[in-house]
Amino acid sequence: MTATVLRRAAELLLVLLGLSVLVFLLTSLAPGDPAEEILRRGGIQPTARSVAALRAELGLDQPLFTQYLRWLLALLRGDFGHSYTDRSPVAAEILSRVPATLRLAGAAAAVAVVLAVLASVRAAFRPGALDSRAIALVTVAIAGVPPYIVGILLISVVAVGLRALPTGGADGPGAVVLPALTLGLAGAATLLRLLRADLARALRLPFVRLAAAKGLRPRRAIMVHALRVAAPNAITAASTVLAELLAGAVVVETLFSWPGVGQLAVSAIRQRDLPVVQAYVLVTAVTTVLVLALVELCLAAADPRVRRR
Repeated sequence: MTATVLRRAAELLLVLLGLSVLVFLLTSLAPGDPAEEILRRGGIQPTARSVAALRAELGLDQPLFTQYLRWLLALLRGDFGHSYTDRSPVAAEILSRVPATLRLAGAAAAVAVVLAVLASVRAAFRPGALDSRAIALVTVAIAGVPPYIVGILLISVVAVGLRALPTGGADGPGAVVLPALTLGLAGAATLLRLLRADLARALRLPFVRLAAAKGLRPRRAIMVHALRVAAPNAITAASTVLAELLAGAVVVETLFSWPGVGQLAVSAIRQRDLPVVQAYVLVTAVTTVLVLALVELCLAAADPRVRRR
């Protein structure tokens, strides 16, 4: 197990280094000049001299490799730089928005897991029933619809039509319901497709059939035996879904005016605020990699077959 942890840690460091290079290049080589954008937002008509002076002040006139090294060394010290918009520390802005994003992602993950487990168990218990077929149809439909369409439909029906929940913001306990449903339904569709297939395979295993032949009730055979066999793949899929929820929160937070990191990133993209964009992309990518690595280590600790891969 120690060798597995060390090998995964070395691979993780290489992945994080590669991510830092990609994030810096993709944001730095994007079209447009941040210096010109900053001057225009300040009400100043950009000239060649003013743009050159501001680029020198921001360090944008240096070679790209030098900019990357300076940025990477600052990251290692925990310094994400300062926003081009208001010169505030980027790390403080990100941290102030993280609790709202985690609250939304946690609620969406709970929606996805609960719906996926309940629907997959129901479909496995009555595979040929009308409601099981309806579950499969709805799953395919939700998986093929972008989250922002689902969000618009929920706003139109629940918030505007029924006036049951607020259309946006984060005030009140009910404000998280619609954005969590919008994110969670897409995650539930992904988990349900995998969990339903794994449960169907698990129910055909000899020891599950033997338990049923000995008189174990079908529901108990599914919950105790089949679901345990399907759990490892479901856990792996759940980690991927959680990472997708964190990434997909950008659209949902913007749609519902949710004050999270995603809404901050969209605003920074519009304003060409590169330090904020770089910090958001890097934090999201690192969180995704760390979640997947942690799940893999947990599976390796529980299943020796994973350690031998």
